[in-house]
Amino acid sequence: MVCCALLLLALPCAAAAAKLAVNEPAPDFALKSSTGKNLRLSEYRGDVVLLNFWTQSCGRCREQLDRLESLFQAHRNTGFMVISVAVVDQPRHAQEIADRLNLSFPIWYDERKAAVQLYDPRTMPLTVLIDAHGRVREIHTGYRRGDEATYAEQLLALLAEE
Repeated sequence: MVCCALLLLALPCAAAAAKLAVNEPAPDFALKSSTGKNLRLSEYRGDVVLLNFWTQSCGRCREQLDRLESLFQAHRNTGFMVISVAVVDQPRHAQEIADRLNLSFPIWYDERKAAVQLYDPRTMPLTVLIDAHGRVREIHTGYRRGDEATYAEQLLALLAEE
């Protein structure tokens, strides 16, 4: 009986994890951004996108955001975009962090947890590289100092495909 209950609990998790897969289309969503506009992920088709999910309480996330800003500045004119999804209840808290870090890429606010449900991160941050055709090409969970070198290498390979 207990085994059946555990199995039933595991099934939704396995189904949720199947939502995000390498070489599959990136799930599309629209959120309000730091510019005040509602933006949709599919509007960036044609660019390589680094999609990053984070929370305000995640220290590693803040460290990663700072490194992503450097990556964005180095490649912003090459068909590359960073989209940062703050999974927060109050957008102003995320915006305060973005302002403190001087982030120039857009922050999207996932107050209702709609996008995070599509991408189902097991840990934060979640970083997803999406190719110019809208397919998920790389999935990174968590962050360790130096991961941005891997992102840069993968980004350059995706930019070279076009």
